Amino acid sequence: MSEVEKIRSELSGNTNFDEDHEGELFERIAQIEEQERTGDLIPGLNRTDNILIAAMFIVLGILPVVWYAVMYF
Repeated sequence: MSEVEKIRSELSGNTNFDEDHEGELFERIAQIEEQERTGDLIPGLNRTDNILIAAMFIVLGILPVVWYAVMYF
């Protein structure tokens, strides 16, 4: 059973679309699920993204806590 047939058996008649549009919808859902399985849909974070996340955490998370601890101690 292909992916489109599996999706059709689950969703057929519940989409409020006519048969032509419903078939196109099922094909697009199958394509999206295949891309999700292979990891092509949403790429992972690269090294630069991780460095920026760490820098923002330090500047916006840790630095204000240390600043107020020093100011009110």
